[in-house]
Amino acid sequence: MAPQTQNNLIRDLLRIVQDLARQSQAPPPPSLTQSSTSTVVNHAAMTEQFCRHKLPTFNGSSRPLAVEEWLRKLERIFQLLTSTDAQKVKSTEFMFVDDASHWWESMSRTKSESELDALTWSQFKEELMEKYFSQAPMDSKETEFLQLRQRSVTLPKYEQKFKQLSKHAPHLVDTEAKKIKRFEQRLSTNMSLILLSHSFTSYREMLARAKKIWYHKASLDQSVPQNKDFTGKRKWSGVDNIKKMARKEAEYRIQQHQARSLLSTLPKM
Repeated sequence: MAPQTQNNLIRDLLRIVQDLARQSQAPPPPSLTQSSTSTVVNHAAMTEQFCRHKLPTFNGSSRPLAVEEWLRKLERIFQLLTSTDAQKVKSTEFMFVDDASHWWESMSRTKSESELDALTWSQFKEELMEKYFSQAPMDSKETEFLQLRQRSVTLPKYEQKFKQLSKHAPHLVDTEAKKIKRFEQRLSTNMSLILLSHSFTSYREMLARAKKIWYHKASLDQSVPQNKDFTGKRKWSGVDNIKKMARKEAEYRIQQHQARSLLSTLPKM
């Protein structure tokens, strides 16, 4: 969205607010009740407050996940302003430009004036989501979250990815206990073993402990040279399947021992 478009939109909205304000100050015609005058004033004030948040316009070309995020921001503003359904619909209409604006104009022509007046926010949002949002990207992100593992990435990167993807599978992390367990079990083996030996009451507490352990381990790793044989060369890893299985079992036991050793070096919390 070009800055000029946003500026024009805000200017138009403010002009409407000013017109409504002037109308509310003028003596109402006989047919205008006190209730309708109050409604005009309230809507004008709400529109002015809505403009101050400077939400980006919506042109209909955004990715489905971006549409969801835009709606989430919009609803946070409405929650702050305690808006009515009618105010939510009208304010959102103002944010439509280009394809989205054409789409809503076409949709409006298929409805009677009474149907438009009775349109709830849930109904309006449902039509918007049906037009511009697909469930496929959400399902894809949920699958990605289910398959997420730390493996060789750093803890900060894993935590960032966990936070990002968990938004698309809220039912998997809807309690502190479920969130902690999923985060811990998908860490690297050493880190997971250490954290699982603790009991945490909050995700924040667990994450703080995990970061402390990770940074402590990273500083130790920097001071220890890579494991090499007596010739100074890296050990040859070409072994047959039986030896590989034996080595994996031995490595796992070593990892358990290292985890316990590392845990003993950590300062008490």
